Amino acid sequence: MNDKENIPQHELTLRAAAGDQTAFDALVLEARPKLRGVIRRMVSHPEDTDELVQESVIHAWRSMSSFRGEASFGTWLCAIGIRQALDHLRRQKAWQTEAQVVYANECFKSEELQSEVMAVFANPAFAYEAKEHIAFCFTCVGRSLSPEQQAVLVMREVLRMTGREAAHALGITEPVMRHHLAAARSAIQERFEGLCSLVNKGGVCYQCKGLRDATPAERHGGSIPPVETLEARLAVVRGADIDSGASQLLHDVFWRRTKELEDCGRGSPSAATECGKG
Repeated sequence: MNDKENIPQHELTLRAAAGDQTAFDALVLEARPKLRGVIRRMVSHPEDTDELVQESVIHAWRSMSSFRGEASFGTWLCAIGIRQALDHLRRQKAWQTEAQVVYANECFKSEELQSEVMAVFANPAFAYEAKEHIAFCFTCVGRSLSPEQQAVLVMREVLRMTGREAAHALGITEPVMRHHLAAARSAIQERFEGLCSLVNKGGVCYQCKGLRDATPAERHGGSIPPVETLEARLAVVRGADIDSGASQLLHDVFWRRTKELEDCGRGSPSAATECGKG
């Protein structure tokens, strides 16, 4: 299908539903970036994201004969990705709100972990972008919510899906979706007030400033934006590139190590280093 770019999507969809693998691959090629973005926003861990994208595509192929075209193929595929990500989160235990503090404390004590981070700082491809770190932090703290709350928060407040779209993707009613959203907003705001020094000057986590100061001056990136309110933080998160941004190298390290610590329950959430200040 050398001229597949000239074939209308509805025609590709009909061919794919009839079992045409080439047509299906053409549809996925166009929809994959959006699919990956949705899953990355929910899960963020790089290898978990890769695996869930692949699982979503496989599931879509196996379900293609049931596709009825009520929504675009891309929207349908993203709904599959959301459900795959939600199932993944349900299989994991909830993270501590202070998961980043735990990692910072372990890094402070470990030459191996310190060397890993310093190697990223030394990489000329790395630059520190505060907006990307705020987005990283948002998803990390989001992992302390219930999977349903985190999924609804991401869909409604970050991806800006309508209430109907979010409820349909999760297979729940809109009233239930609104209940999850209200609970998620309340919980994450409370947790940031206790954790983030940008929100509450008594907060324990100073990573935004500490990491920026540790980065060579010519690679500081933009200034740290104000995020005292949840709405301001959400605006930053929505505009941040969390999959291919300048800070991705560092955040991928953070995701891998934080997950390891949370999975094994190692480390203390007590503020031994004030998480970037010390």
